[in-house]
Amino acid sequence: MTLTLSGQKPAILSPVHALPINGDYDPIPAIRDSIVKPFFEPLTNGGSVTIVDQQNRRRDEDSILATLMQTVGASVNPQAEAEIMSLLAQGLVNYDQNTSLLVNEMYVVQAAHAHRMPNPGPKTIYTAAHDIIPAARNLLAGNAKDDGALLASIAYTYSPEALGFWFQSSADFDDFKVWLAQQTSALSAVLPADTVNLLNRFAQTNLVELVEGYVLRANDWDGNEEFSFARVIVHMLMQYQQQNRANWGAQQLVGTLPFTISELFLPRTIILVNVEAHGRATPKKVDNEWRLINLSIAQPVKVISNKSLSKLTAAPRAAAKAAAKATAAQSARNQQNARSAKITFKKQPPTTIDILTKLLRVLKHMKEVSRSMNVFKKTRSSFAKANRRDPDDYNRPGKITSTHFLPDLHAFIDTSGSISEANYQQAVFMLIKLAKRLNVDLYFNSFSHVLSQEVVLRTKDKSITRIWQEFRKVPKVTGATEFKQVWDYINASETRKRRLSLMVTDFEWDPPVQRVEHPRNLYYAPCSSMDWDSIVDSATSFAKTMRHIEPAIGQRLIGLVA
Repeated sequence: MTLTLSGQKPAILSPVHALPINGDYDPIPAIRDSIVKPFFEPLTNGGSVTIVDQQNRRRDEDSILATLMQTVGASVNPQAEAEIMSLLAQGLVNYDQNTSLLVNEMYVVQAAHAHRMPNPGPKTIYTAAHDIIPAARNLLAGNAKDDGALLASIAYTYSPEALGFWFQSSADFDDFKVWLAQQTSALSAVLPADTVNLLNRFAQTNLVELVEGYVLRANDWDGNEEFSFARVIVHMLMQYQQQNRANWGAQQLVGTLPFTISELFLPRTIILVNVEAHGRATPKKVDNEWRLINLSIAQPVKVISNKSLSKLTAAPRAAAKAAAKATAAQSARNQQNARSAKITFKKQPPTTIDILTKLLRVLKHMKEVSRSMNVFKKTRSSFAKANRRDPDDYNRPGKITSTHFLPDLHAFIDTSGSISEANYQQAVFMLIKLAKRLNVDLYFNSFSHVLSQEVVLRTKDKSITRIWQEFRKVPKVTGATEFKQVWDYINASETRKRRLSLMVTDFEWDPPVQRVEHPRNLYYAPCSSMDWDSIVDSATSFAKTMRHIEPAIGQRLIGLVA
């Protein structure tokens, strides 16, 4: 569904806002002022702006605001995404409706389009060497018209889920700290002691390196009381820009990096960026630092102390293993971007043989494991062992048989309300045939909005009928659909990560807006005995809304892609 806009003055949205530090914390008015109201500013004095949907119904500010808030919720809303994207394409001076990014990253798309930067994709990979460092140098030299190229370069390369603020140099950050100390002193009568303490600790930050980050909130309800540090520090960073913009003139010294709308108005993490340090650094150093930032953001934060600042990268910096993991994760992401392509779905449902063939191909390319239930033997000729028939003839090789282990098979069957008993039975029979073909036992969970207990179903040397009878004894959960709990369950165990996991589903689920970790060995297969057009429609929506999480999602759809 799309919206039609007329009579509006094309806008350039600014991320700088002025949320108050006292009273109840409500970012909605700031979102309305910063994003929604510019779409209702008439092109001419005394003119009017109209926004209508495809049913020719007029949409007012409240309606547009409500739709916008649906795009920054917990999960992707395809209809709201389509409506707001169409509005952005018509109402902004710079916006590309063909972007693969969500509305939540609209500031990034606006900046990239203004600097004629192509969308990231299979043939366009952004890097620190070719994009971030040149953007930093241009900003330092005064050759950039604004900070948009720096914002888009960082976002297209690393996609951090945080609110960023850049400073031209460590000296400019020191100037901000002096100003912040003055403001803290002026507000000392109303600021709580804990907030003053945290502001003083923040003033000890030394931004001589590339990046420094702080965790402000453990969740959206944390740190929202009036005069809290989370509210005060963001307010001060915004106010500092507003007060000094006229003094800076064309050479801006501080700016905001709004990577996502959700973090801009309710940040859990802030990142301070030293532009001069980026301009002088090597690509490898920049790359390692931002990978570490992303790894730190992805780690769950249990408790935020009111007594001490929580440095974003403190724990990962203390663990060399974490840095190595970040390197591997970013490398995998770049490879996925390079492999992603337009997905063409089959016109006919796959057979069990089609799914089996594809899974065997996937299994063949997976690494062997040290131990599993999926055992196979290899025999090779070797002169290290005597020939069995003629052991005294050293010119005749013997045979050595070695045991190898492929990853185990783990099935997750969708048993939500949209899946009938017949669909469930067909899915189980397909898995039984697969396990029989491999002659392996099968790990199994059913899931809806909850996940059943994991069980091991013994299939070796048993008939299909007997295996089905054992399947029927396994408790089955029901309810709504939630894929992310399956992802979290797999990622919580290194053993489960190494298995070949297959989710059998009807794809009726919307992914979260945030970039979360997708299991590297998880694949998806469609339910049998369902309307194929309905499956394809749901899978198409699922694939489109998964691009920010798994760019190569098409390669994980078993039996669906032509």
